[in-house]
Amino acid sequence: MARLQAAASAAASVVVFLLAAFAFAAPALAANYELEIDAPDELVAPLRSRTLLGRWLEEPGFDREQLPLFVERAKEEAAAIVRAAGYFSGRVAVSLDDARAGALPRVRIVVDAGARTTVNRFELTLDGPSSVQPMRETLVERWPLPEGSFFRTAEWEQGKRLLLDVLQQHGFLRARIVESRAEVDPRLTAASLALRIDAGPRLAFGPMIVKGLERYDRSIVEALATWKEAPGERASGGDPYSFDELLAFQARLRGSGYFDGVSVLPDLAAVEADPERTTVPVLVELTERKTKRAMFGIGFSSDEGARGLLGYEHRNLFDRGWQLESGLLWQAVRRRAFASVRTPQQASGHYYQAGARIERLDVQGELTDKQTLFVGQGKHAEDTETFVSLQYQIEQRTLPLTVDDDGRRALTLGYAWNRRRLDSVIDPRSGYSISAQVSGAARGLGSDRSFARLYTRMMRFWPMPRESVLGDGLLIGLVEAGYVLATSRQDIPSENLFRTGGTQSIRGYEYLSLGVREAGAIVGGRVLALASLEYQHPIAPKWYGAAFIDVGDAADRWPDYRAVWGYGAGVRWHSPIGPVSLDLAYGEAVKRWRLHLSVGYAF
Repeated sequence: MARLQAAASAAASVVVFLLAAFAFAAPALAANYELEIDAPDELVAPLRSRTLLGRWLEEPGFDREQLPLFVERAKEEAAAIVRAAGYFSGRVAVSLDDARAGALPRVRIVVDAGARTTVNRFELTLDGPSSVQPMRETLVERWPLPEGSFFRTAEWEQGKRLLLDVLQQHGFLRARIVESRAEVDPRLTAASLALRIDAGPRLAFGPMIVKGLERYDRSIVEALATWKEAPGERASGGDPYSFDELLAFQARLRGSGYFDGVSVLPDLAAVEADPERTTVPVLVELTERKTKRAMFGIGFSSDEGARGLLGYEHRNLFDRGWQLESGLLWQAVRRRAFASVRTPQQASGHYYQAGARIERLDVQGELTDKQTLFVGQGKHAEDTETFVSLQYQIEQRTLPLTVDDDGRRALTLGYAWNRRRLDSVIDPRSGYSISAQVSGAARGLGSDRSFARLYTRMMRFWPMPRESVLGDGLLIGLVEAGYVLATSRQDIPSENLFRTGGTQSIRGYEYLSLGVREAGAIVGGRVLALASLEYQHPIAPKWYGAAFIDVGDAADRWPDYRAVWGYGAGVRWHSPIGPVSLDLAYGEAVKRWRLHLSVGYAF
């Protein structure tokens, strides 16, 4: 063993020696001359990167005889850079000191910038049809050089292109600048700007050209377009062209569930080729998903144990574009069979959906067999989804200390609202999600008891400023609350009641172990409130350490509510399918530690 250690030490010494020798032998880029710049801070970097003197400072092929030429060229280059930054009264001096024996030549650039030129007047003239005049206020707001701002040549040029882009995105694709004037008075350090734009005619949406459709009907695509197209190249009657409408249309196509790839673009070549054309054709290129798909998956969580899923999807049921989702789910605590059919989404975001679910849930001593039928209308609009539903729930419940099964039923009318404004749905680092539900049932109308149910859940992600003590960390907050208005929880299906505890709620406690004790089991109650705060800090690439604290409870009445605490620490691995979390949490009320494993967030 001693010989092996000695050999390893000797080998390591040889490697270190070779690396050091290579480092000393590697040639370093030597400066060809010294370059000193005395100028305002914002000008130093451009003077180094945009002059020959700066670019040739360490070039191997430099010839010293070129230096006087570089110095003369630098006077013009530096003056142009100074003027472009708005210092029109500035003065530039470039000097060359001959090299002394054994020393490098020294070049010095001195900029006396003087006062900076300020925009004292901006005049915008907008010619065109009456429909363009409401755009004037928008153009003035977007203009980057308002009166009182410092004048910069680059922003002057960029601003002109920006205004043309804004007009073209709103249908004025033939807009052009007919006059632009920037008058600078170096003595007064003032700039007067004038811009005249001819907006031209406002073009309308033209015909839609769709490529890539083989499995699905064209009507699925057309139903998602909110505009009315003109019937021909020079026809009238179509809705005004809008680039924002195209982006929204593209997002609806991507979210429809029928396509893996979507590209929606205006045919600008056709517009340019025909000056008399009054419409903009829309080019739609699609990559379709397969009509049918079988799925199989396995997994594990500390709450629900092992999990297996066998699913089947059909995206063109009865050749009507209806989407069927069905499957069999097996978990240690749950067995479920489900199927639902959803119609294609309309341009308004609306769709219809109906389905059925059969489930057996065995958790915390309560065994329930549930059957649910539902029908409803949903709406998807950017980051917000709503769903209005009518559900018929039938449930048979068995508790350890009861002999007879407890049957209950309810016909509920409900409304669900969800909003996600996150930078990523899979692995969010910033933003928030909010969900809210309102539902109710009336005794005698398919229900054993009248009740109303209110529920909300909110999550917020705060990225910590990089320069702070918690730099690059992530703070996550969660609030969840619910309330069932009823004279009693009896005869209300458990789907409408509340239990909590476990990985996605209050850590340190068993899954759904916080609720109401009844006949040897933990069952759902009518009130719920909990909160959680977690901080994640990077410890390695894609790995984060976490510390958290959770508090809350579920009970049958607010007087019976007793909040319990859970806290601990864990690690997070940011995988391609979402964060994988492993936590060790202490449940203060039960005086024990518990390990929690989960994937992703529950929104």
